[in-house]
Amino acid sequence: MKYRSNLIALVYIIALVLIFTGCASLPPSTNTLSGKRLAVTVHFRSPVNAFNHYFFLINSANNQNAAGPVPVVIPPYGNGFATGVAGASGFTDFIRFDNQQPQGYGLYHVIGDANRSNFVLEGRPVSFTIPDSNDPRTANTLTFEIDLSQLITDANGAPLADQTQAATLAKALRWLQVNIVATDQIPKDVVTQINKQVDAMGDSRSQNSASAFLLLDLSQNRTISNTDFIGQSIEEPTDIDVFGGNDPTLDITDWSITVRQQ
Repeated sequence: MKYRSNLIALVYIIALVLIFTGCASLPPSTNTLSGKRLAVTVHFRSPVNAFNHYFFLINSANNQNAAGPVPVVIPPYGNGFATGVAGASGFTDFIRFDNQQPQGYGLYHVIGDANRSNFVLEGRPVSFTIPDSNDPRTANTLTFEIDLSQLITDANGAPLADQTQAATLAKALRWLQVNIVATDQIPKDVVTQINKQVDAMGDSRSQNSASAFLLLDLSQNRTISNTDFIGQSIEEPTDIDVFGGNDPTLDITDWSITVRQQ
């Protein structure tokens, strides 16, 4: 009977582990990663609202002159949150935070049409912090880290089967175009104008910032932040600069990006 009781207890423990781990898509194990990392921190004026939608957009074309991602603020909305400068594709991947993601954050690869409307969920960042409205250390902040091998996929958006090749290609990446977009709505009707609030890098009330994005050089370990771009089109103003409204939970006040080669 004692043996049976121990067996039942073991089965119960295994069941609890399965319940709490669920079927979430895990990031690659450490031995499949390239070690070339991007750590991102974004601060907002008020606590992050998970009913809004927050994006970190990446163009991994590895071309210094490639188009970068910019927000969509008026019709036609396309995918509802972002496009590329002058109608170019603009981005290949993005990290999304909202209450529609299984674990807060989702990492997506873009495939298909020019509107960038078809996405493949690749899992989640290798590490991240969920904002806690009761904790002033995290309430207003999104923080996550990705390994650049997570951006390497085949034509169908699936991770490369050859993990060594994926790591090699990730280490070879030098140029990324990136942007941050926060919005309260992702319209399904792409042609009918709605009251949509948006903030992105730079002053989102300015036409000059409407096409602004950051060109990121990955050739050396370093940290860059909003204060490095004072007077430039991607600098965040000190007052609320949300296009279409003044929601402080969307208003980006500061950001930093760390490039690290392990």
